[in-house]
Amino acid sequence: TREAALRYDKALTLNTQYARDCFNHGITRMELSMPEEALLSYDKVIHLIRQQREACINRGITLRELSRPEEALLSYDKAIQLKPQYAEAYYNRGNTLQDLGRPEEALLSYDKAIQLKPQYAEAYCNRGIPLRKLGRPEEALRSYDKAIQLNPQYAEACYNRGITLQELGRPAEARRRKDKAIHLSP
Repeated sequence: TREAALRYDKALTLNTQYARDCFNHGITRMELSMPEEALLSYDKVIHLIRQQREACINRGITLRELSRPEEALLSYDKAIQLKPQYAEAYYNRGNTLQDLGRPEEALLSYDKAIQLKPQYAEAYCNRGIPLRKLGRPEEALRSYDKAIQLNPQYAEACYNRGITLQELGRPAEARRRKDKAIHLSP
């Protein structure tokens, strides 16, 4: 990965306007745990090619990692503006809204992601979290069940289902679900 980063650095010095190199430069910088440099690369891509929705998403993910959630939301909103049918933008927006303690809005974002991409197991799984926070555990269970139906090896969905069952006072079922999660992801 370091060699790839050096190659992208060289390509950028040869042609600073080449958007794909900027985009890949950002990816390698994130892989090297250099989020500030990654952010600069994604900003350059967005500047060079206003329609670069993937850069907006990666910029948002990077900002979220840098604990800058409000700015991350703006990046996801830009991606949605560029492509209103972009399920991944809504999913990542939901994750960031969760971080901000805004479960109602997070739920709406996950619902939109699922509407656009009905087989989106991760969105179903994460959708259960705001449902629990909003006092709707039975709906959360159904959301986790759908995630597990779509991906039977989804340890996080099994674990989250176990937590919800425990909160509902169903310890035996909760233990089985948590054991399944541990089995899937020791």
